[in-house]
Amino acid sequence: MPTNLTGSTIASTFDQLLHVDDGPTATEKTVYSGTGVATAMKVGTTSASVGNVQLTGNTVQATTGNLTLGSAIAFGSASNARTALGLGTMATQNSGAVAITGGTLSGVTITGSFSGLTLVESTTLATSAAAAGVNLNGNTLGADGTDTNIDINITPKGTGRTVVGALSATSPRVATGVNDTNGNELLKVTATASAVNELTLANAATGNGPTLSSTGDDTNIDINITPKGTGEVNVTNIDVVSGKVPFNTITNLAYASFYDADTADQTGSTTAATAVEIATAAVAGAGITVASNTRITFAVAGTYRINASLQFNNSSAADRFVDVWFSKNGTNIANSNGRVAVPKTGDGGTYLLAYEIFETVTAGQYIEIYWYPENVAVTLHYRAAVAASPGVTPAIPATPPAIVVAQRIA
Repeated sequence: MPTNLTGSTIASTFDQLLHVDDGPTATEKTVYSGTGVATAMKVGTTSASVGNVQLTGNTVQATTGNLTLGSAIAFGSASNARTALGLGTMATQNSGAVAITGGTLSGVTITGSFSGLTLVESTTLATSAAAAGVNLNGNTLGADGTDTNIDINITPKGTGRTVVGALSATSPRVATGVNDTNGNELLKVTATASAVNELTLANAATGNGPTLSSTGDDTNIDINITPKGTGEVNVTNIDVVSGKVPFNTITNLAYASFYDADTADQTGSTTAATAVEIATAAVAGAGITVASNTRITFAVAGTYRINASLQFNNSSAADRFVDVWFSKNGTNIANSNGRVAVPKTGDGGTYLLAYEIFETVTAGQYIEIYWYPENVAVTLHYRAAVAASPGVTPAIPATPPAIVVAQRIA
């Protein structure tokens, strides 16, 4: 049986002898030196402690606070170490190639940069920005944060472009314009700060054309097309359903009026045709002039309406016939003749012939009016103006022998 040394003196050669008063019990007791000095060790029948570290069976634990392990600890095997440290079955990994298969990581903060990632799967990925950030939820990339309005910015580097295979935008905003695939300007956009009117483009089903419409807040809205400089708006085919075309803006609009201002009658010949003289311009229109007193000359090709008013007089005692026709560039125009009988002097002796044709000409061609009386008694007559005579006759303007009007119609 061991001897209880408490209260006894041990020889100096046994100063390092350790003992427990009354022997170990289930509750750990302090271990004393041979001289009665308490040590940091405590011993029980099933456990032993040094300071805050306790060994019970095959378990090492801290009695208070945390357990700190030194730099060299052997667990016997990696599996034992994982079990002892509560790491489950995760295998030992090199720092440059960590693979985690299965399981759940929660409350983990990952910092730094990453490379070589081929797949990241998550229900939602989000930035940590509180005021303004983005999150990816399913197939939706959305702005998120406490701010009321948050943009999503995609910024390429340098001259790089943001390439989208198929784009559907409800109401996109274009800052300055749209470029083609080569980066050249295709469509420029100018913003108006207080704009309320706009263009609407609608496509169409088979048999109908797409529609470009003006829409907006105003009741009546124009569509303005403005070429640059002397440029023109060219339309291959046009059908004006309604509206108006300003008359003075029609390209190559041509019209004119001429008359004979000579106060003498024009006389004809019974052996040759005579050209009607109309040397004076009453209305000088664009593109139509008179040359050589008789030639109505056209600067622009087209179809023209030519109307002649000829004042004939017959000084003989019998009715006389006169023929009137048109020629182009010196050649008679087929089927253009008209024949009238000018009454004899006893029946008044005058006849006003109004005669017109439609003729197509090329630029620079001219039209003339010819007449041929059966008797020289028939003339193109000039009548002087009549002064007003109160109670008898009003003032009557002069009657020229010929008045001709020409107008382009096509």
